[in-house]
Amino acid sequence: MDYKAWSAEYWEEASRIKKRMEHVRKERSEPKEEMARKRRLTILYAMYLDCVHTAKHLERRAQLEGRI
Repeated sequence: MDYKAWSAEYWEEASRIKKRMEHVRKERSEPKEEMARKRRLTILYAMYLDCVHTAKHLERRAQLEGRI
């Protein structure tokens, strides 16, 4: 299994999610829609963190595989 390539895919996905978060932050919304916008940002941030942590884990795994 190519953990390094897999990690790179997670980093790319994290980057796409981060760009989407920036876009959502810049959106103008009416006060009644503000709660929904904040909820979307919370979900996107959780997805971003998952991608970053998974990418780091896969990088560590790739390093371990390289030593064996």
